[in-house]
Amino acid sequence: MNSRPDAHKLGEKSRREHEAGFELLVRSVKDYAIFMLDPEGRVASWNEGAERIKGYSADEIMGKPITIFYSNEVVQSGHVQRELESARQYGRFEDEGWRVRKDGSQFWANVVITALRAPDGELLGFAKVTRDLTERRQAEEQARQLAAEQATRDSALLRSQELAELNSKLQEQAAELKEALDATKEARNAAELSAEAAREAYRELDQFAYIASHDLKAPLRGIGNLVEWLQDDLGEKIEGESIEHMRLLQVRVRRMTALIEGILTYSRAGRQHGSQEQVDTGAVLSEIIDLLNPPEQVRVQWPQRMPTIEAELVPLQQVFMNLIGNAIKFTLAVRPDPAIAIEWRDVNDGVEFAITDNGPGIEPQFHDRIWAMFQTLNRRDDVEGTGIGLSVVKKVVERRGGRVSVESLLGEGATFRFVWPKSTQEDVSHRE
Repeated sequence: MNSRPDAHKLGEKSRREHEAGFELLVRSVKDYAIFMLDPEGRVASWNEGAERIKGYSADEIMGKPITIFYSNEVVQSGHVQRELESARQYGRFEDEGWRVRKDGSQFWANVVITALRAPDGELLGFAKVTRDLTERRQAEEQARQLAAEQATRDSALLRSQELAELNSKLQEQAAELKEALDATKEARNAAELSAEAAREAYRELDQFAYIASHDLKAPLRGIGNLVEWLQDDLGEKIEGESIEHMRLLQVRVRRMTALIEGILTYSRAGRQHGSQEQVDTGAVLSEIIDLLNPPEQVRVQWPQRMPTIEAELVPLQQVFMNLIGNAIKFTLAVRPDPAIAIEWRDVNDGVEFAITDNGPGIEPQFHDRIWAMFQTLNRRDDVEGTGIGLSVVKKVVERRGGRVSVESLLGEGATFRFVWPKSTQEDVSHRE
Protein backbone atom coordinates (compact mmCIF):
# COMPACT_ATOMS: atom_id res chain seq x y z
CA MET A 1 0.00 0.00 0.00
CA ASN A 2 2.88 2.38 0.70
CA SER A 3 4.84 1.47 -2.45
CA ARG A 4 3.36 4.17 -4.67
CA PRO A 5 4.04 7.16 -2.39
CA ASP A 6 7.52 5.89 -1.83
CA ALA A 7 8.08 5.64 -5.61
CA HIS A 8 6.66 9.11 -6.11
CA LYS A 9 8.94 10.57 -3.50
CA LEU A 10 11.89 8.81 -5.06
CA GLY A 11 10.94 10.25 -8.51
CA GLU A 12 10.64 13.79 -7.20
CA LYS A 13 13.95 13.47 -5.44
CA SER A 14 15.61 12.16 -8.60
CA ARG A 15 14.16 15.00 -10.66
CA ARG A 16 15.31 17.64 -8.19
CA GLU A 17 18.74 16.09 -8.09
CA HIS A 18 18.82 16.06 -11.90
CA GLU A 19 17.74 19.71 -12.14
CA ALA A 20 20.26 20.71 -9.50
CA GLY A 21 22.95 18.86 -11.38
CA PHE A 22 21.99 20.51 -14.66
CA GLU A 23 21.92 23.94 -13.06
CA LEU A 24 25.34 23.25 -11.57
CA LEU A 25 26.58 22.19 -14.98
CA VAL A 26 25.26 25.35 -16.62
CA ARG A 27 26.67 27.59 -13.93
CA SER A 28 30.12 25.98 -14.16
CA VAL A 29 30.45 26.28 -17.99
CA LYS A 30 33.21 28.81 -18.68
CA ASP A 31 33.52 28.82 -22.48
CA TYR A 32 29.92 29.95 -23.09
CA ALA A 33 27.82 32.69 -21.55
CA ILE A 34 24.57 30.92 -20.67
CA PHE A 35 21.88 32.90 -18.92
CA MET A 36 18.15 33.45 -18.70
CA LEU A 37 16.09 36.51 -19.60
CA ASP A 38 12.61 37.31 -18.35
CA PRO A 39 9.89 38.08 -20.94
CA GLU A 40 10.89 41.79 -20.88
CA GLY A 41 14.51 40.99 -21.72
CA ARG A 42 16.06 41.44 -18.23
CA VAL A 43 18.81 39.13 -16.96
CA ALA A 44 17.33 36.42 -14.69
CA SER A 45 20.32 34.04 -14.28
CA TRP A 46 24.11 34.16 -14.83
CA ASN A 47 26.87 31.57 -15.21
CA GLU A 48 30.66 31.62 -14.89
CA GLY A 49 31.08 31.76 -18.68
CA ALA A 50 28.91 34.88 -18.82
CA GLU A 51 30.95 36.49 -16.05
CA ARG A 52 34.22 35.59 -17.80
CA ILE A 53 33.14 36.71 -21.28
CA LYS A 54 31.14 39.83 -20.40
CA GLY A 55 32.92 40.93 -17.20
CA TYR A 56 29.87 41.33 -14.95
CA SER A 57 29.35 39.42 -11.72
CA ALA A 58 25.93 37.94 -11.02
CA ASP A 59 25.18 40.58 -8.40
CA GLU A 60 26.04 43.38 -10.87
CA ILE A 61 23.99 42.12 -13.79
CA MET A 62 20.89 40.47 -12.38
CA GLY A 63 17.74 42.37 -13.40
CA LYS A 64 19.61 44.55 -15.94
CA PRO A 65 18.19 44.86 -19.48
CA ILE A 66 19.82 42.95 -22.31
CA THR A 67 20.60 46.26 -24.06
CA ILE A 68 23.58 46.69 -21.71
CA PHE A 69 25.52 44.26 -23.92
CA TYR A 70 25.12 46.36 -27.09
CA SER A 71 26.54 49.67 -28.37
CA ASN A 72 24.36 52.78 -28.31
CA GLU A 73 24.10 52.78 -32.11
CA VAL A 74 22.76 49.20 -32.19
CA VAL A 75 20.29 49.90 -29.37
CA GLN A 76 19.01 53.06 -31.07
CA SER A 77 18.54 51.16 -34.33
CA GLY A 78 16.03 48.82 -32.63
CA HIS A 79 18.09 45.70 -33.40
CA VAL A 80 17.89 44.31 -29.82
CA GLN A 81 14.10 44.40 -29.78
CA ARG A 82 14.02 42.74 -33.19
CA GLU A 83 16.18 39.88 -31.83
CA LEU A 84 13.75 39.18 -28.96
CA GLU A 85 10.70 39.61 -31.20
CA SER A 86 12.14 37.14 -33.72
CA ALA A 87 12.83 34.59 -30.96
CA ARG A 88 9.33 35.17 -29.55
CA GLN A 89 7.72 34.71 -32.98
CA TYR A 90 9.79 31.86 -34.41
CA GLY A 91 11.09 30.24 -31.18
CA ARG A 92 14.75 30.83 -31.96
CA PHE A 93 17.09 33.57 -33.17
CA GLU A 94 20.78 33.31 -34.10
CA ASP A 95 23.19 36.11 -35.03
CA GLU A 96 26.84 37.15 -35.07
CA GLY A 97 28.02 40.65 -34.27
CA TRP A 98 29.88 42.96 -31.95
CA ARG A 99 28.92 42.97 -28.27
CA VAL A 100 30.13 45.19 -25.39
CA ARG A 101 31.88 44.06 -22.19
CA LYS A 102 31.67 45.76 -18.82
CA ASP A 103 34.97 47.62 -19.44
CA GLY A 104 33.61 49.02 -22.75
CA SER A 105 35.71 46.77 -24.99
CA GLN A 106 33.99 44.87 -27.77
CA PHE A 107 34.12 41.21 -28.76
CA TRP A 108 32.74 39.27 -31.70
CA ALA A 109 29.94 37.03 -30.50
CA ASN A 110 27.84 34.19 -31.79
CA VAL A 111 24.43 34.48 -30.11
CA VAL A 112 21.53 32.02 -29.92
CA ILE A 113 18.29 33.13 -28.21
CA THR A 114 15.60 30.53 -27.52
CA ALA A 115 12.08 31.32 -26.33
CA LEU A 116 10.99 29.38 -23.21
CA ARG A 117 7.26 28.61 -22.95
CA ALA A 118 5.02 26.81 -20.43
CA PRO A 119 3.02 23.77 -21.58
CA ASP A 120 0.07 26.09 -22.19
CA GLY A 121 2.21 28.30 -24.50
CA GLU A 122 2.76 31.16 -22.07
CA LEU A 123 6.13 32.90 -22.63
CA LEU A 124 8.28 32.34 -19.53
CA GLY A 125 11.37 34.10 -20.85
CA PHE A 126 14.40 33.43 -23.03
CA ALA A 127 17.56 31.33 -22.82
CA LYS A 128 20.57 33.05 -24.35
CA VAL A 129 23.85 31.37 -25.23
CA THR A 130 26.77 33.58 -26.26
CA ARG A 131 30.18 32.45 -27.49
CA ASP A 132 33.21 34.70 -27.86
CA LEU A 133 34.53 34.23 -31.42
CA THR A 134 36.87 37.22 -31.44
CA GLU A 135 39.98 35.06 -31.91
CA ARG A 136 38.34 33.20 -34.79
CA ARG A 137 37.29 36.45 -36.42
CA GLN A 138 40.80 37.88 -35.98
CA ALA A 139 42.21 34.73 -37.54
CA GLU A 140 39.79 35.06 -40.44
CA GLU A 141 40.66 38.73 -40.86
CA GLN A 142 44.36 37.86 -40.78
CA ALA A 143 43.77 35.13 -43.36
CA ARG A 144 41.88 37.56 -45.57
CA GLN A 145 44.65 40.13 -45.16
CA LEU A 146 47.30 37.53 -46.02
CA ALA A 147 45.25 36.46 -49.05
CA ALA A 148 44.88 40.10 -50.12
CA GLU A 149 48.63 40.67 -49.68
CA GLN A 150 49.36 37.54 -51.69
CA ALA A 151 46.94 38.69 -54.38
CA THR A 152 48.68 42.08 -54.39
CA ARG A 153 52.07 40.40 -54.76
CA ASP A 154 50.76 38.18 -57.55
CA SER A 155 49.24 41.22 -59.24
CA ALA A 156 52.48 43.16 -58.86
CA LEU A 157 54.41 40.27 -60.38
CA LEU A 158 51.97 40.02 -63.25
CA ARG A 159 52.11 43.80 -63.71
CA SER A 160 55.90 43.66 -63.71
CA GLN A 161 55.79 41.06 -66.47
CA GLU A 162 53.26 43.15 -68.40
CA LEU A 163 55.42 46.25 -68.00
CA ALA A 164 58.44 44.33 -69.29
CA GLU A 165 56.43 43.27 -72.34
CA LEU A 166 55.10 46.80 -72.74
CA ASN A 167 58.61 48.22 -72.52
CA SER A 168 59.70 45.86 -75.27
CA LYS A 169 56.76 46.94 -77.43
CA LEU A 170 57.48 50.61 -76.70
CA GLN A 171 61.03 50.16 -77.87
CA GLU A 172 59.74 48.61 -81.07
CA GLN A 173 57.23 51.43 -81.48
CA ALA A 174 59.94 54.00 -80.80
CA ALA A 175 61.94 52.58 -83.68
CA GLU A 176 58.83 52.64 -85.88
CA LEU A 177 58.08 56.20 -84.72
CA LYS A 178 61.56 57.32 -85.70
CA GLU A 179 61.00 55.90 -89.14
CA ALA A 180 57.61 57.62 -89.28
CA LEU A 181 59.13 60.93 -88.17
CA ASP A 182 61.73 60.69 -90.90
CA ALA A 183 58.97 59.98 -93.39
CA THR A 184 56.95 62.87 -91.93
CA LYS A 185 59.85 65.25 -92.41
CA GLU A 186 60.06 64.23 -96.05
CA ALA A 187 56.28 64.61 -96.41
CA ARG A 188 56.42 68.03 -94.70
CA ASN A 189 59.10 69.19 -97.09
CA ALA A 190 57.00 67.96 -99.99
CA ALA A 191 53.93 69.68 -98.50
CA GLU A 192 55.81 72.95 -98.14
CA LEU A 193 56.80 72.73 -101.80
CA SER A 194 53.17 71.97 -102.70
CA ALA A 195 51.96 74.85 -100.56
CA GLU A 196 54.33 77.24 -102.28
CA ALA A 197 53.14 75.94 -105.63
CA ALA A 198 49.53 76.44 -104.50
CA ARG A 199 50.29 80.00 -103.36
CA GLU A 200 51.83 80.70 -106.76
CA ALA A 201 48.76 79.22 -108.43
CA TYR A 202 46.50 81.44 -106.30
CA ARG A 203 48.56 84.48 -107.27
CA GLU A 204 48.22 83.56 -110.92
CA LEU A 205 44.47 82.96 -110.40
CA ASP A 206 44.09 86.37 -108.78
CA GLN A 207 45.93 87.93 -111.69
CA PHE A 208 43.75 86.05 -114.15
CA ALA A 209 40.57 87.16 -112.36
CA TYR A 210 41.72 90.75 -112.41
CA ILE A 211 42.59 90.65 -116.12
CA ALA A 212 39.38 88.80 -116.99
CA SER A 213 37.23 91.25 -115.06
CA HIS A 214 39.09 94.16 -116.65
CA ASP A 215 38.45 92.71 -120.10
CA LEU A 216 34.77 92.24 -119.24
CA LYS A 217 34.35 95.74 -117.84
CA ALA A 218 35.95 97.38 -120.88
CA PRO A 219 33.12 96.52 -123.32
CA LEU A 220 30.55 97.36 -120.64
CA ARG A 221 32.09 100.81 -120.29
CA GLY A 222 31.94 101.09 -124.08
CA ILE A 223 28.24 100.19 -124.07
CA GLY A 224 27.58 102.75 -121.34
CA ASN A 225 29.43 105.42 -123.28
CA LEU A 226 27.52 104.58 -126.45
CA VAL A 227 24.21 104.98 -124.60
CA GLU A 228 25.28 108.38 -123.29
CA TRP A 229 26.43 109.45 -126.78
CA LEU A 230 23.14 108.32 -128.31
CA GLN A 231 21.23 110.29 -125.69
CA ASP A 232 23.40 113.35 -126.36
CA ASP A 233 23.14 113.03 -130.16
CA LEU A 234 19.46 112.23 -130.38
CA GLY A 235 18.30 114.33 -127.46
CA GLU A 236 14.55 114.94 -127.67
CA LYS A 237 14.27 112.67 -130.69
CA ILE A 238 14.20 109.71 -128.31
CA GLU A 239 10.55 109.13 -127.56
CA GLY A 240 8.14 106.64 -126.05
CA GLU A 241 9.49 103.24 -125.08
CA SER A 242 12.97 104.13 -126.37
CA ILE A 243 13.51 106.35 -123.32
CA GLU A 244 12.70 103.46 -120.98
CA HIS A 245 14.86 101.09 -123.02
CA MET A 246 17.80 103.49 -122.72
CA ARG A 247 17.27 103.73 -118.96
CA LEU A 248 17.06 99.96 -118.53
CA LEU A 249 20.20 99.53 -120.62
CA GLN A 250 22.13 101.91 -118.36
CA VAL A 251 20.78 100.21 -115.20
CA ARG A 252 21.81 96.78 -116.44
CA VAL A 253 25.25 97.95 -117.47
CA ARG A 254 25.75 99.33 -113.97
CA ARG A 255 24.49 96.08 -112.38
CA MET A 256 26.73 93.95 -114.57
CA THR A 257 29.71 96.15 -113.72
CA ALA A 258 28.91 95.85 -110.02
CA LEU A 259 28.58 92.09 -110.32
CA ILE A 260 31.94 91.80 -112.06
CA GLU A 261 33.52 93.91 -109.32
CA GLY A 262 31.92 91.64 -106.74
CA ILE A 263 33.20 88.50 -108.44
CA LEU A 264 36.70 89.99 -108.59
CA THR A 265 36.58 90.81 -104.88
CA TYR A 266 35.19 87.35 -104.12
CA SER A 267 37.90 85.58 -106.12
CA ARG A 268 40.59 87.41 -104.16
CA ALA A 269 38.93 86.52 -100.86
CA GLY A 270 37.86 83.06 -101.99
CA ARG A 271 40.05 81.31 -99.52
CA GLN A 272 38.30 82.91 -96.55
CA HIS A 273 34.72 83.94 -95.85
CA GLY A 274 33.77 87.54 -96.52
CA SER A 275 31.71 89.84 -94.34
CA GLN A 276 28.12 88.96 -93.55
CA GLU A 277 25.19 91.27 -94.14
CA GLN A 278 21.41 91.15 -93.99
CA VAL A 279 20.32 89.96 -97.44
CA ASP A 280 16.71 90.23 -98.64
CA THR A 281 16.51 87.14 -100.87
CA GLY A 282 13.36 88.46 -102.54
CA ALA A 283 15.22 91.60 -103.68
CA VAL A 284 18.16 89.44 -104.81
CA LEU A 285 15.83 87.37 -107.00
CA SER A 286 14.27 90.50 -108.51
CA GLU A 287 17.70 91.87 -109.47
CA ILE A 288 18.85 88.52 -110.89
CA ILE A 289 15.73 88.09 -113.04
CA ASP A 290 16.10 91.67 -114.24
CA LEU A 291 19.74 91.02 -115.08
CA LEU A 292 19.04 87.70 -116.85
CA ASN A 293 16.20 89.40 -118.78
CA PRO A 294 14.50 86.15 -119.86
CA PRO A 295 12.11 86.16 -122.87
CA GLU A 296 8.50 87.10 -122.21
CA GLN A 297 7.25 83.52 -122.45
CA VAL A 298 9.41 82.49 -119.48
CA ARG A 299 7.50 82.55 -116.18
CA VAL A 300 9.59 82.83 -113.01
CA GLN A 301 7.63 82.79 -109.76
CA TRP A 302 8.51 82.89 -106.07
CA PRO A 303 6.51 83.54 -102.88
CA GLN A 304 5.61 87.06 -101.82
CA ARG A 305 7.28 86.27 -98.50
CA MET A 306 10.97 85.51 -98.87
CA PRO A 307 13.47 85.26 -95.98
CA THR A 308 16.00 87.87 -95.04
CA ILE A 309 19.15 86.02 -94.00
CA GLU A 310 22.61 86.94 -92.81
CA ALA A 311 24.92 85.95 -95.66
CA GLU A 312 27.66 87.01 -98.03
CA LEU A 313 25.82 88.75 -100.84
CA VAL A 314 28.03 87.97 -103.87
CA PRO A 315 28.33 84.18 -103.29
CA LEU A 316 24.58 83.94 -102.73
CA GLN A 317 23.96 85.92 -105.95
CA GLN A 318 26.26 83.52 -107.82
CA VAL A 319 24.33 80.48 -106.61
CA PHE A 320 20.91 81.88 -107.54
CA MET A 321 22.11 83.23 -110.91
CA ASN A 322 23.65 79.91 -111.95
CA LEU A 323 20.66 77.79 -110.91
CA ILE A 324 17.98 80.11 -112.34
CA GLY A 325 20.00 80.79 -115.49
CA ASN A 326 20.45 77.06 -116.09
CA ALA A 327 16.73 76.40 -115.55
CA ILE A 328 15.79 79.07 -118.11
CA LYS A 329 18.43 78.03 -120.64
CA PHE A 330 17.78 74.28 -120.65
CA THR A 331 13.98 74.60 -120.51
CA LEU A 332 13.90 77.04 -123.45
CA ALA A 333 15.86 74.48 -125.46
CA VAL A 334 13.00 71.93 -125.32
CA ARG A 335 9.73 73.84 -124.89
CA PRO A 336 8.21 77.27 -125.63
CA ASP A 337 6.60 77.81 -122.21
CA PRO A 338 9.32 77.54 -119.54
CA ALA A 339 8.01 77.77 -115.96
CA ILE A 340 10.45 78.28 -113.11
CA ALA A 341 9.24 78.07 -109.48
CA ILE A 342 11.38 79.14 -106.52
CA GLU A 343 10.42 77.93 -103.03
CA TRP A 344 12.04 78.05 -99.60
CA ARG A 345 11.62 76.51 -96.16
CA ASP A 346 13.30 76.72 -92.80
CA VAL A 347 15.33 73.62 -91.81
CA ASN A 348 17.24 72.83 -88.64
CA ASP A 349 20.61 74.11 -89.77
CA GLY A 350 19.69 76.73 -92.33
CA VAL A 351 17.29 77.86 -95.04
CA GLU A 352 16.62 75.52 -97.96
CA PHE A 353 15.91 77.02 -101.39
CA ALA A 354 14.46 74.97 -104.27
CA ILE A 355 14.50 75.96 -107.97
CA THR A 356 12.10 73.80 -110.02
CA ASP A 357 11.69 73.85 -113.81
CA ASN A 358 9.56 72.02 -116.37
CA GLY A 359 12.51 71.31 -118.63
CA PRO A 360 14.01 68.11 -120.09
CA GLY A 361 14.95 66.53 -116.76
CA ILE A 362 18.04 64.50 -115.89
CA GLU A 363 18.42 60.73 -115.70
CA PRO A 364 19.26 59.54 -112.14
CA GLN A 365 22.57 57.97 -113.21
CA PHE A 366 23.84 61.46 -114.14
CA HIS A 367 22.84 63.23 -110.89
CA ASP A 368 26.37 63.06 -109.46
CA ARG A 369 28.12 63.85 -112.73
CA ILE A 370 26.44 67.22 -113.28
CA TRP A 371 28.21 68.76 -110.23
CA ALA A 372 31.69 68.08 -111.63
CA MET A 373 33.76 70.78 -113.34
CA PHE A 374 33.20 71.20 -117.12
CA GLN A 375 30.50 68.50 -117.16
CA THR A 376 27.43 69.03 -119.32
CA LEU A 377 24.88 66.54 -120.62
CA ASN A 378 24.10 68.52 -123.81
CA ARG A 379 26.12 69.17 -126.95
CA ARG A 380 27.55 72.68 -127.16
CA ASP A 381 25.63 73.20 -130.42
CA ASP A 382 22.32 72.37 -128.69
CA VAL A 383 22.69 74.44 -125.52
CA GLU A 384 25.48 76.93 -124.98
CA GLY A 385 27.27 76.33 -121.67
CA THR A 386 30.67 75.94 -120.06
CA GLY A 387 29.84 73.17 -117.58
CA ILE A 388 31.16 75.32 -114.73
CA GLY A 389 27.99 76.76 -113.22
CA LEU A 390 26.88 73.82 -111.08
CA SER A 391 30.42 73.09 -109.87
CA VAL A 392 30.62 76.72 -108.71
CA VAL A 393 27.27 76.34 -106.92
CA LYS A 394 28.44 73.17 -105.14
CA LYS A 395 31.76 74.71 -104.09
CA VAL A 396 30.26 77.98 -102.84
CA VAL A 397 27.51 76.27 -100.81
CA GLU A 398 29.60 73.45 -99.34
CA ARG A 399 32.48 75.75 -98.34
CA ARG A 400 29.98 77.52 -96.09
CA GLY A 401 28.77 74.31 -94.49
CA GLY A 402 25.68 73.91 -96.67
CA ARG A 403 24.69 71.16 -99.09
CA VAL A 404 23.28 70.77 -102.60
CA SER A 405 21.08 68.13 -104.22
CA VAL A 406 18.99 67.46 -107.32
CA GLU A 407 15.71 65.62 -107.84
CA SER A 408 14.85 64.79 -111.44
CA LEU A 409 13.68 62.18 -113.91
CA LEU A 410 14.15 62.29 -117.67
CA GLY A 411 11.34 64.28 -119.29
CA GLU A 412 9.84 65.45 -115.96
CA GLY A 413 11.79 68.60 -115.17
CA ALA A 414 14.25 69.08 -112.33
CA THR A 415 14.42 70.54 -108.81
CA PHE A 416 17.76 71.85 -107.57
CA ARG A 417 18.00 72.41 -103.81
CA PHE A 418 20.62 74.09 -101.67
CA VAL A 419 20.74 74.76 -97.94
CA TRP A 420 22.33 78.05 -96.92
CA PRO A 421 23.46 77.67 -93.29
CA LYS A 422 22.19 80.01 -90.61
CA SER A 423 24.47 82.63 -89.13
CA THR A 424 21.89 84.70 -87.30
CA GLN A 425 18.16 84.23 -86.96
CA GLU A 426 16.48 85.14 -90.21
CA ASP A 427 13.23 87.09 -90.40
CA VAL A 428 10.70 87.23 -93.19
CA SER A 429 10.14 90.32 -95.37
CA HIS A 430 7.82 91.08 -98.26
CA ARG A 431 9.05 91.12 -101.83
CA GLU A 432 8.94 94.60 -103.31
